[in-house]
Amino acid sequence: MLNVMFVYFEPQISGLTTHVLSLANRLDKSKYAITVVVPAHLHHCTTAFKQSGVAIVPLTMRKVFWNIKSTISMMMLIRREKIDIVHVHGQEAGILVRVLARLARAQVIIYTPQCTNIRNVRWFWLYRSLEKVLSFITDMIISVNEIDRTKLIQWGIHSSKVITIKNGIDPNSFNEPINVGKVKHDHGLDENLPLVMQVGRLSDQKNPLAFVEGASIVVREHPDVIFVLVGDGPLKEKVVDYIQDLGMGNQVHCLGWQDNANKLIAIADIITLTSRWEGLPYVLLEAMAWSRPVVTTAVNGCPEIVKHGITGYLVPENDTDSWARYVIKLLENPGQSVEMGQRGIELLKNELSLQNMVEQTEKLYDSLIN
Repeated sequence: MLNVMFVYFEPQISGLTTHVLSLANRLDKSKYAITVVVPAHLHHCTTAFKQSGVAIVPLTMRKVFWNIKSTISMMMLIRREKIDIVHVHGQEAGILVRVLARLARAQVIIYTPQCTNIRNVRWFWLYRSLEKVLSFITDMIISVNEIDRTKLIQWGIHSSKVITIKNGIDPNSFNEPINVGKVKHDHGLDENLPLVMQVGRLSDQKNPLAFVEGASIVVREHPDVIFVLVGDGPLKEKVVDYIQDLGMGNQVHCLGWQDNANKLIAIADIITLTSRWEGLPYVLLEAMAWSRPVVTTAVNGCPEIVKHGITGYLVPENDTDSWARYVIKLLENPGQSVEMGQRGIELLKNELSLQNMVEQTEKLYDSLIN
């Protein structure tokens, strides 16, 4: 039995929690005893982890710098539980925890950054340098897409230390019947109007202001379309103000944080992303699982899961005109939207399944420990 520890940090539940929870649920419990170190402020996600049959350790974390108590607790936990594999998820936890894991003499250290971009471009040179230096104490880095894997190697990290394991989900968990009309009604949305949705944190990365701007272009030709933002974040006030400034209060709705965001996708006709950067976003995989066409910016791993003109459309970052044009195209061609959605779920089943992601991860664990 191998003792495996997952450690991650994010300000609120999103794709990173989904990723860690997916592995915690599906890894072979007869081979791996799993401990998950959960950010203490995400206490409302611990129930889901407990249901997966893993040990949960809430720990006070910050984005980069932890307090002394948390730092010592992490090292003591690794030693006390005799952790064989420390698997760190996300850039924020990845910087400090890899050092602590090495000091605590963990046998294997694995790191999944999820994405190679950071918000503060001025410090990008430092982040890139840290990734190169920390690679020397890291046994393997998992990139969730090929584009980022290539970037990491270009930064000077040896190619033998970087592999690609793409994110995956179980499409069978997205086949429960949804009463679309009732869900729309419960959220104050017109049941008879087409709906374009974006799910994600209202942050600079997700660029929700571009979603609102694009919506204002679409309604010039299709004033009866509803646009919905699902999520919360530091840009919420700016988003609300921008909606009012554009006179879009009746067309664009902010639903805030929703526990069942992945199910809300089922009420949408089109799912979009206006992100400035992504890893391999779960919201696109979830859209595919619900057979929904997507319009997304062509950043990082997005072109690896969205086939342009086949399962959806790719647009350049910040190109709201192109974004609006493709949204309009899908609205005016509902038959094409249905076909794209069907191709999306086929692609998901064949190439982006959760089973495939878990099998590759287990294979990596076993090869490194041996």
